[in-house]
Amino acid sequence: MTGCRTAAIVPAFPAAAGYRPPLRAPRQDTATVVPAPEHPTTPQRRSTAEVRNQAAAQKSNAPREQTMPMGKAGRRYAQAAPGDTARNPIQPTPPRGLRRQFPTKLFSAQTLVHYSLHFLFPAVLALVFFPLMWQTAYLIMLATMLMDLDHLLAKPIFDPLRCSIGYHPLHSFYAVPIYALLLLLPATQIVAVGLLFHLFTDTVDCLWNFSHCQECYLSSRIYALRNWVRKLLGREGVE
Repeated sequence: MTGCRTAAIVPAFPAAAGYRPPLRAPRQDTATVVPAPEHPTTPQRRSTAEVRNQAAAQKSNAPREQTMPMGKAGRRYAQAAPGDTARNPIQPTPPRGLRRQFPTKLFSAQTLVHYSLHFLFPAVLALVFFPLMWQTAYLIMLATMLMDLDHLLAKPIFDPLRCSIGYHPLHSFYAVPIYALLLLLPATQIVAVGLLFHLFTDTVDCLWNFSHCQECYLSSRIYALRNWVRKLLGREGVE
């Protein structure tokens, strides 16, 4: 039959026979209806007036800072605490004369000469004065470097603006005659040569400092020796 829809006839069986009709399968084109929430999902916007009122209240409750006028100090105004200067430290600038006391080239040359006289030139002295036992004499002269232990008695222990000659006990002018007397004893001649040459090396170092830093050792006892050396060389001494 054209234009007619055929329908399948499902046979019906009695319930007594133990037959139950099949359950209807859910259709895929159906949708589950969910009730709408009672409250809206998007929060309501706060009015601009409430935000302004809260900002004004917080500003009024904030503590006020009192500024101290320039040039006035009193109990009404807060004074500077130690922590204030610790956050912004101010380093004192050294004088210009002391700032130029150790130029780079001169300081490197002075250091090279100083330690060469301390550690290398004693080998030359050992070969000249004690050729038969120059190795032993060289080691003994190096051992005389222990006289620098008297630097531990000074405060501070190391000070570039301090001349050791005439300041430390074993480097004093009174120790020079004692070291010279040791030259008369054969057993102590090597030690005496090492001690005297050590003092000579430190003296050269102090006089070298005078050439580029006249303010460094004005209170040193070697200042008079420096003037005597200048007169000996034909130069006018500085009073």
